[in-house]
Amino acid sequence: MKIFLKAPVLAAALSVATLSVATLVTPALADKRVEGKWQLDIPATIDAARTSGVPVDQLGQLQANLTEMAKAFSMTFTGARLEAIAGETTTHCDWAWSKDDYLVPANCLDQKGKPNDLDPEREAIRMVGGNLQLINIPEGLALILRRP
Repeated sequence: MKIFLKAPVLAAALSVATLSVATLVTPALADKRVEGKWQLDIPATIDAARTSGVPVDQLGQLQANLTEMAKAFSMTFTGARLEAIAGETTTHCDWAWSKDDYLVPANCLDQKGKPNDLDPEREAIRMVGGNLQLINIPEGLALILRRP
């Protein structure tokens, strides 16, 4: 499974997700539902992986990868701006709400000013039950983020 990539690769692959800008429906203003810093919730992510069918014998390696990744991974929403930190990469984006509680980043630039939008067919960000999920669409796996 690709979820077992080294932590920095996984973090970079899932740090910022984009959907078609045409799906935007609500501008992102200061929104209490997402405002603030979000960090990886390892136990919730492991539970989600278990539920999605990751074999039990691979959960230990997944937990080790996530533990390392969590040290340098966060997403911070401030008004209509998103900052995603994945290891040494910091990405800044605009964002807006889309249908079904999806968050759609746009105009993403890394710390060097290079575009850093990822493939919308592969990644998505969604608010589910008060948590953010960074979803790897092809694999049906999600990283669960919570505010500390």
